[in-house]
Amino acid sequence: MQRHPSARAGASLEEAERHFDAWRRSHRWLGRIPNDLWRMAAETATVHGVEATARRLRVNSARLKHWLQVVRHAEAAADAPQFLELPPLVVGPAAECTLELEDKSGRKLRILLKGQATTQAVALGRMLWKGDA
Repeated sequence: MQRHPSARAGASLEEAERHFDAWRRSHRWLGRIPNDLWRMAAETATVHGVEATARRLRVNSARLKHWLQVVRHAEAAADAPQFLELPPLVVGPAAECTLELEDKSGRKLRILLKGQATTQAVALGRMLWKGDA
């Protein structure tokens, strides 16, 4: 399979026309236009406009608009950050809280809470002691 030059920003209309004409001469049955030629046409259209490029290269303007979106999406993906920095994790001792409950008969219940649950337990305890509940 013959390779065509890859698309690049600002490809000239004359250069793209030469490549399309060369491809058409080498393909008598005129099958599908190779993707790299479509990319070149789309890059050219970013500079010269879709209608002018489609007319000069003798391609379907709707198909060229589609390829223009493909190229723009690929450029956006290439510009996306490849590294995502996360804030450092603060690692410290996990807060702990033990709740002990005892009923009149002497049965006991002990609950050990760790981490975020301790904050909620403290808030609950303050509500109960103040009589807000």
